[in-house]
Amino acid sequence: MKAFFITLIAFFTALSGLITNPQAVNELKNKGTIEGFSQTVTADKELPFFTTDENGDFTVLQFSDTHFTTGISFGDLTVLNKMKSKVTELKPDLVVVSGDMIDDGDNGLFNKANVLRSVAEMFDSLEQYWAYIPGNNDGMNYGTCSDIVSYLSQYEYCLVGDDEAISGAAQYSLDIYNGQKLVHSLVFLDTMDYDSEDPDHIYGYVHEDQVQWCKNEIESKKAESEDVFISVFIHENTPAFFEAAERGEAYNKTYPTITKEDEKYNIPKNQPLDDVFAESGCVGLVSMGHKHPATVQCSYYNSTYYHITPKASVGSTLITLHTAADNTRSMYDFSAVY
Repeated sequence: MKAFFITLIAFFTALSGLITNPQAVNELKNKGTIEGFSQTVTADKELPFFTTDENGDFTVLQFSDTHFTTGISFGDLTVLNKMKSKVTELKPDLVVVSGDMIDDGDNGLFNKANVLRSVAEMFDSLEQYWAYIPGNNDGMNYGTCSDIVSYLSQYEYCLVGDDEAISGAAQYSLDIYNGQKLVHSLVFLDTMDYDSEDPDHIYGYVHEDQVQWCKNEIESKKAESEDVFISVFIHENTPAFFEAAERGEAYNKTYPTITKEDEKYNIPKNQPLDDVFAESGCVGLVSMGHKHPATVQCSYYNSTYYHITPKASVGSTLITLHTAADNTRSMYDFSAVY
């Protein structure tokens, strides 16, 4: 009940600010467009590295599919306050927002710029580092995913980057050290938006140059530290998620295995990415959003955890990396956060 009243107060405060601010009213009318922002601001910032605690542990709180519309609607503020509360309570080393942070903007009120400001300023106010990767809805209208990445890169605690020489809007990695040794790396990859080359398939796929970038990135980490492990964060799935649904083991009795649902979620064109992960021998986790399950889904298959976090309005996942572990099975703990 307390959370409800906090959200209600925040809603009326935001609404009163909108009514008395002509610029905000105008922005709402033009849907908060940020079209062309990436042409004026390049997503080029130096990304920090992280260190484990004394036990070799590192925590990641993963949110996904917030589908914000204005940043000031009652629903948006409810989810924002929930995220703020969980970050304050859990104090993760890093937050990951794994796509579809913004709805497609096709219906009703919409303000893309204000959504981005609201989320980024919330994390800045908490001095909480967070990483973002695009989903299939984020860049549909009023600004591309590249515009979003450039916009977010202005904020101190948003960790996002892009190799502009390849397809997609966000490809980057964050390294985790124990002392002077690289022990783990987090790789973030844009799984692209709708596939205009394949009108019968409603979702995009990771392109060949992105796959090569990912392979090179993993090889560079292994060159620095031969026993490094990798966790990969994406929005949409790869065929291995379907294999894990059929043949994988449940993480534990608390959470269900990956479930094989509607075939529309299967993206065969992402098979080359699975091949890179398998050949590397060091990818211990592939984590996504997109499917909006009611609870955490997690399967262990071919020495890799395949994990799907719930829609943020329902819950999130606290992932603990035990980097001192010598095998992927015992390297991860997954805790559902509601």
